[in-house]
Order: sequence, then structure tokens, then C-alpha cells
Amino acid sequence: MNGTIQKWGNSHAVRLPKAVLSAARFQENDLVAFSAEENRIVITKLCRRHRTLKERLASAPVQPQAGPVQLQAGKEAPVFEEWNTGEPSEGEAL
Repeated sequence: MNGTIQKWGNSHAVRLPKAVLSAARFQENDLVAFSAEENRIVITKLCRRHRTLKERLASAPVQPQAGPVQLQAGKEAPVFEEWNTGEPSEGEAL
């Protein structure tokens, strides 16, 4: 199969046919690396390393507060409402 290098914004792009992606076992949103070798551009699929729970929590936008929550004088404690989801369905405990 052949293609054409075309201008795309401030860069250039080549459309890859679905058959080529499937044959190489590439999917949409895969991470790839590019390299140039003697008149060739090589695209290599990168494997994502699975992050540990500790790594995932460290990158979370909100960090949990360690220890018990201390209330300040003059401020009310948060109120948590219980949700009423209706009567228990068959086999569901009260």
C-alpha cells in the first residue's frame, strides 16, 4: 500500500490504512515511538507499564487526608444524607 505525506497544522501526517494497523496489531490511542533509519521511518508500539496502586493514588488530583478530620470551633460537621432507593428487592437484606 502507498500513502502521501501531507501537511497537518504545523506538522506533517500520513494516514495509516486499517488493514496495516491490524496486521501490525496497532490500535487507536496506542503509544508509539518514531525513529528514522536510512530512508525509512519506523513506528514502534510502546507497552504501557501497569502502575501500582501507590503510583495511581500519588497521581490522583485529590490526596486523601491522613488521620481523623479535626473540626474547627464555630464550624458545623458535614452532614451525610442517606439515600432512599426504595424497598429492598427480592433476596436483598435490609
